[in-house]
Amino acid sequence: MNKINAIIIDDEFFNRELIRDFVLKLNPSYNIIGETDNITEGYELIIQFKPDLVFLDVKMPGGSGFDLLSKFDSHSFEVVFVTGFDEYAIKAFEFNALDYVLKPIDQSKFRKTLDNVKARFDNKLSNITSLNNIIKSYDKSDSYITKIPVHHKDEVILLDVDQLMYIQSIDGYTTFFTINSEKYVSSRKLSDFEFIINNFPNFARINKGVYVNLKCIKSYSKGDPCLIKLMNHVSFEVSRRKKTEILALLDRK
Repeated sequence: MNKINAIIIDDEFFNRELIRDFVLKLNPSYNIIGETDNITEGYELIIQFKPDLVFLDVKMPGGSGFDLLSKFDSHSFEVVFVTGFDEYAIKAFEFNALDYVLKPIDQSKFRKTLDNVKARFDNKLSNITSLNNIIKSYDKSDSYITKIPVHHKDEVILLDVDQLMYIQSIDGYTTFFTINSEKYVSSRKLSDFEFIINNFPNFARINKGVYVNLKCIKSYSKGDPCLIKLMNHVSFEVSRRKKTEILALLDRK
C-alpha cells in the first residue's frame, strides 16, 4: 500500500507537533515528509518533495494559506485546511466540499478527516477542482468569496457577484441573471449562497426568493404593492416585511 506523503505548514509549533503526532498515531497510511512555519519555506518544500497532501494553516504571519496556494498555476496535491473558528471560512470550505480541521484540534474529528481523505485517495477521487475554484473565487485581501461557481454544460463558470443583476430561487433551484443578460442555473438552494451574497452591501433580499443588486434598479414605487423595476425591465414585488428596510436603502442611494 502506497503511503500518503504529507507536509505540515503552520506557524504554531504546538499545532505542527499535534498534527504530526495525531497522524502517526491515528492512521498508518500517512507519512509526514516535511514541515515548516511559513509559506516561503512551505512553497519550497512542496516544490522539492511533491507531497500528496498539505496540512495548511489558513492565517499565518507573512502570508496566508491562500497566498501560498496562489503561487501555483495548478495543484497536484490535496489540502486539509487548519483554522481557528472563523464562521465565514468554515462555510466557504463546506460550500466547496473541502477538508478542514478546527483549532484546537480534536482527536476524534481529526481521525474522521484522515479517514475521509484516505478513502478519497483509495477511490482515486480528488477535491483539487474544488480547491482551484476556491482559490480563484477567494479575495485574499478581504478574505471573502467574490465569485460563485456554477456548473454550466461541461464546465464550471465562476460568476462575479458584482456582475449579477439578481438572484432568484425557482422550484428549489437558484437562478443567476448577470448584468450582461446571461442566465445560469444551480441545483443548489438559495440558502447555500446567502453567506456569500450577504457580504455584498449592494445586494438586498427583497422577498423570500429574490436578491437584487441595488445598483441595477431602474425605478421603484413606494405604494402597495411596492415594486422594483430593474435595468432589464424585469419587475419584482417587495414583501411587506422587507418594504421599510428596502425603501430606506434605496432612499440613501
